[in-house]
Amino acid sequence: MKAVRVNAWQQPLQVEDIPQPTPQSDEVLVQVHAASLNPFDTAVVAGYLSFMATPPLTLGTDFAGEVVAVGADIQNVAPGDAVYGLVVLRGGTFAEFTTAKANEFAHKPRSLDYIHAAALPLPSMAAWQTLFDRAQLQRGERVLIHGAAGTVGSLAVQLAKGQGAYVYGTDIPEKAQFIQGLGLDQFINSQAERFEDIVTDVDIVLDYVGGEYLERSYNVLKPGGRYVTSLVMDTPQDEAERRGIRSFGLAAQPRADLLVKVAELVDAGKLKVSVNRTFPLADAAAAMDFRLKTTAPGKIVLTIA
Repeated sequence: MKAVRVNAWQQPLQVEDIPQPTPQSDEVLVQVHAASLNPFDTAVVAGYLSFMATPPLTLGTDFAGEVVAVGADIQNVAPGDAVYGLVVLRGGTFAEFTTAKANEFAHKPRSLDYIHAAALPLPSMAAWQTLFDRAQLQRGERVLIHGAAGTVGSLAVQLAKGQGAYVYGTDIPEKAQFIQGLGLDQFINSQAERFEDIVTDVDIVLDYVGGEYLERSYNVLKPGGRYVTSLVMDTPQDEAERRGIRSFGLAAQPRADLLVKVAELVDAGKLKVSVNRTFPLADAAAAMDFRLKTTAPGKIVLTIA
């Protein structure tokens, strides 16, 4: 099969012919129709995650496709089923076929094509797990989301609004109309405004930007407030304790039960996903370069099958 390979850190990607994977008893074999790009993939190529994997490896986490074969221990799908999901540094999805374990996939949303379904898995896991598993959002709370128009932030905005939250969001002005169209209550122009001058005493900050936003965000949380980021695992706990707030880092994990819930929300019209542009598998390197340069919202997706 064709696959996008990382043969050495910080080196150009290669499209190569490699053996098609064979599913184990707890896996399905999927013919990949589409796979989307994430910042995670850029970090892999750069070697930032060398403690987790070594080259050569196949790049890619998110996928949508058709089940080809089913391991003996898999009960909930059959060959021909349309599925979506994510694998993390185990097999890779920028390929014509991939394998996924039971906790890594679910039936794709019926209302989405493969391209839009492939744009959902990792961002939806990050949005859900930061907002509900860590921040434990309650109805009526006030939430500030940094990077609100990003692929994770835009889903978090919709999920928070679905729970009755009042949501502020920071991002660049070119994305204001897009994210306001998804229900954001108040847009903050990150290039011209300081969010500290606009927002105070919020219950939750979801930070999908990082850097100096971490320290600055502590200043706008009310006592008992929660700061959550998906960009680092460790956050300054001494400072959080001094201020009477809680602070969490999180690495999003695949969860089949959440993929099912996300699909249900999408099919009910309560959650929307945006795609910026598609590239063929052979142009994966160009797709990654475009993702770093574009300011337009939406996922970059590789079309494969």
